[in-house]
Amino acid sequence: MRKFILKSLFFPLGLISSYTLFYFCSNAYLNSSFTNKNAIFIWGDSQAYQGIDLNKLSTTIEKKVYTSANHGAGVYDFLVFTEQVPENSEVIVSISKLVQVRRKKNDFNRSGLSIWALKKLYHNAYTTKEIISILKPNLKPRSNIRKSTELYAYSDSIQILNLSNFESYYQKIPSFFYEKQNIYLTGIQNLINKNCKISFLTFPYHAELVNIENKSPIKEKTDGLLFEIGNLFEKFEIDTIKLNKNKNVFRDLSHLNCRGAKDLSKKLGEKLVTREHTTIYVAE
Repeated sequence: MRKFILKSLFFPLGLISSYTLFYFCSNAYLNSSFTNKNAIFIWGDSQAYQGIDLNKLSTTIEKKVYTSANHGAGVYDFLVFTEQVPENSEVIVSISKLVQVRRKKNDFNRSGLSIWALKKLYHNAYTTKEIISILKPNLKPRSNIRKSTELYAYSDSIQILNLSNFESYYQKIPSFFYEKQNIYLTGIQNLINKNCKISFLTFPYHAELVNIENKSPIKEKTDGLLFEIGNLFEKFEIDTIKLNKNKNVFRDLSHLNCRGAKDLSKKLGEKLVTREHTTIYVAE
């Protein structure tokens, strides 16, 4: 009877140990590009995924550039990213306003397993049910880094999509808004603790979306996050990247096309080469 009990205990422990070893070995292999010490790592949502030409940026700064940007990436994905980048890394973090107002259930939340990140969510009002829903799709190891993305093709005209989603997002401050902002700041502090060289980037919106945003009570709060970020650093500045708009640079209301992405990436790279302090680059 005693042997049976011991076997019953050791068998699940053995499975857990084997899975843990398998997961972390596979995860290290799939994300081995994070070990490149002479590289820049990017995080963001779809604006960064579609809005940065990795080849143009890499050529301009003469460094390898990798991205962990994903469509719908949220604050959990950001925390995982800050864990994965090595100490003393150079990183570009896209501060997306839509990440802050997007419904939690619509976030990507598939960047890998991080108990530390899940704990941070729990301490910022994520429910047990929400945490379990994030945990399940991350039990399988996955790559969270890439060296190329497919940019949106150029077009003379912009795709005007249904504005109702944007209007819904910006109608009022959502209940989870401040928790998401706090998680953003937690991730940034993690990068600071790892002695990373951090640059921030905000992407432009089309004028129609700007009009919706300007009428919203959320704008003041999303603008305020930039100043909260600045307070984390001893030296900090805000700089502007002016895009060349003699031709259409937008694919839709919130995403750049390939022309806008190439222009932004070249100008961003030129600024990164000469930057002296932590900077938020505001593209417009």
